[in-house]
Amino acid sequence: MTNRASAELSAMDELTPRQHQILKLMQQGKVNKEIARELDISLGTVKQHLVAIFRKLNVQNRTMAVARLAEFKDQSGFDQVFSGETLMAMRPCIVLSLKIDNGQSRAARKRFHTCLSEMAFDCNAFFISREEGEGDLIFGLKRSSAQDMRLATLVADYVSRVMNSYVGQAPSLLPGEPVLSGAIVAGLINISQNRFGGWSGDTVGSHVLTWGHRLRDSAPNGYLVIDQPVQDVMKAFDLTMPNGVPDQLAFSDISTLNDWDVRTDKPLVGRESEFSEVEKLLAGDFNILIVEGENGIGKSRLCREAARKAISQKYFLSYVRVLPTGYLDSANNGYYDQWQDVVQALPDNTPVLVVIDEAHHLADEGCADLTAYMNHLPKHHKVIVSGRQSQVYAFDPSIELLVRKVHLQRLSQSDLDTFFSSADVSPELAERCRGIPLFARELALNEPGTISFALLVTVASRIDKFRVDWKLLYCVASHKESVSLIRLSELMCDDFAYIKAAVNRAVALGVLSLDGTRTSFRHPLVKDVVHYLFKPNQHSDVVSRAS
Repeated sequence: MTNRASAELSAMDELTPRQHQILKLMQQGKVNKEIARELDISLGTVKQHLVAIFRKLNVQNRTMAVARLAEFKDQSGFDQVFSGETLMAMRPCIVLSLKIDNGQSRAARKRFHTCLSEMAFDCNAFFISREEGEGDLIFGLKRSSAQDMRLATLVADYVSRVMNSYVGQAPSLLPGEPVLSGAIVAGLINISQNRFGGWSGDTVGSHVLTWGHRLRDSAPNGYLVIDQPVQDVMKAFDLTMPNGVPDQLAFSDISTLNDWDVRTDKPLVGRESEFSEVEKLLAGDFNILIVEGENGIGKSRLCREAARKAISQKYFLSYVRVLPTGYLDSANNGYYDQWQDVVQALPDNTPVLVVIDEAHHLADEGCADLTAYMNHLPKHHKVIVSGRQSQVYAFDPSIELLVRKVHLQRLSQSDLDTFFSSADVSPELAERCRGIPLFARELALNEPGTISFALLVTVASRIDKFRVDWKLLYCVASHKESVSLIRLSELMCDDFAYIKAAVNRAVALGVLSLDGTRTSFRHPLVKDVVHYLFKPNQHSDVVSRAS
């Protein structure tokens, strides 16, 4: 939990039992006189408590107090009205299914299960222990993330290395003989979901698990079977299969998936001014370039082009992807738990370009470590930090002139035409993708009116990250046109103050738009995704290839 979240939860804890009662009645829409009558206290006492509540929660009015309650209710456990609510929905998930060789000892099987359990904890995945020597990790069940596919491959690689090392001297195996087989599959899992995202812990059901077991059992020892929907997702998130068997990958070759140099990259389009900043960085005009932009806008694509340019100019490249579990240097095949370990692996007395991609995954400690490194940057180092908007680093005043920032904008219609090497991009595609390269690419690869699994993951991860009320979004998505806040209050059985605060939050995050007292989705594709995840069987025009 971040320091900010901890502080705000502490503020909730500072409320007295009476103030908790008053805040709960405010959430139900009660005015001061009604609160006084229900609690059998004077109107003046109610007002005094309100002043104390506003001060402790650092808010200015009733609406903000209710919004603060809504934002932290599932963390603090304070309001059981919401914590008990669940929604039946589909969640896009990645399933890693592994099996250890039948000839292994009970001790080896125990080590296998312990390893999977540890990885589940580190990667926020859900571990299902099957028969002895079998196990599944489900990524995306608790929180969706565009990193889930990469994490699944890294976990498969790690477990394979651990188990090969553990049983390396076992008499039942030849030296170096692999001990694992497995599969990675992608699909939709039907779950009971909390209003603010993530599995409630009650219900899980999907044919995806069965399919994963079938592929795992068909895999040769030492190989990971990767089905076609997974390969589609891998391409969308910059992981590419090496040449060889189309649907199988040796565990020993998994590390090749995370090579930064994606062979299928299209030419860089619509980023001339941003790339000119990269060239100035490498020429020595400044030392640090911050790249910002929304999901799918092409931040990593710009970073890869910068990396190629740096290599052509004889720079040593360190291309670091920030993961929830650590740092992956995909240029040098290194994984590190701490940022200091990344820095120590860099060479001395040679020009170095360090690319830090997906920097928005940095925890507070990692952000502080990166900031300290940039504030005391070695003489020959240049840095590109890429992440979602907005990144804030506490730079020393002495280096502020050596830092530049670029914000990637959405592609224009002419850029989209160039992106697809065509002058006839349909108005429908342009409207649905709204200039976002990832959306444009995925929509172009699919039949009109369908949604790829990669888009489901991208949209769901954004909503989960910002803790937008999924029930609110579903109610809005169920209307063809905009819907009034009063109607939402009736449908959701929530008071108007909460609805208004929740909608305003979604508007501020760019998910919804608000016209007076009516709201609708800002992006039609986001609406389609939300609609589909809650009622997939009622929308034949929206189909996931991985479902």
